[in-house]
Amino acid sequence: MGSLISVGLGIIVFGLGIGIGNIGKSALDAMARQPEIASEIRTALLISAAFIEGAGMFAIVIAFLTAN
Repeated sequence: MGSLISVGLGIIVFGLGIGIGNIGKSALDAMARQPEIASEIRTALLISAAFIEGAGMFAIVIAFLTAN
């Protein structure tokens, strides 16, 4: 059962990395196109990354709770 939890947690972390990477890529593209609103884009980037991390932490807690 422990190895199944490890696989699940690995998938969660992999998904988090892809999601935050996509947000960062999109933010950099937007800042390159419109540098005058870079601070607003950066704020939206940080808020979005925080929501993704929060959802990931929730998923990790649920994985641990359902394992027992």
